[in-house]
Amino acid sequence: MKIVNDKRLPEFKRIEHLLYGINYEVWFNLYGPLDTGLGLEQVLKNNISKKVQLSGVVASSQQEAKKEIMAQVLYEGDVGSGPIKLDEKREEITSLMSKVFSLIDFDSADLVSEFGFRKGHPAYPVFWNFAYDIHSNDKRWIFIGSSSD
Repeated sequence: MKIVNDKRLPEFKRIEHLLYGINYEVWFNLYGPLDTGLGLEQVLKNNISKKVQLSGVVASSQQEAKKEIMAQVLYEGDVGSGPIKLDEKREEITSLMSKVFSLIDFDSADLVSEFGFRKGHPAYPVFWNFAYDIHSNDKRWIFIGSSSD
């Protein structure tokens, strides 16, 4: 038997529970604070997987990133796959995500970059996924989310 100690944020665990649905589940993780002096790919290799290869990095803003993240988190799905009764849970999910954004001082970030994985993604994205490198108050955070079937 393998015992796993899940040290991810309680907000992520709750959101994952709220969004569980028909042929649908989500996964989130926040890595950090991490070394701001290293290149992104090296940070990912040191903290996620030695096999990581980036597929691209694009500058973003706090507003664009937050809008994109929330659009994906609140993805409604369709008849065959998606969260169950999302409308009833939307307010709690939004509140929990606000706590996560606050924890990393997201609104004060001086650098936000969206990136993709060519290899080494820590989850199994099917419907959507996001990955952001966020620098805020001299701290670096890697925020990743995805959904799968």
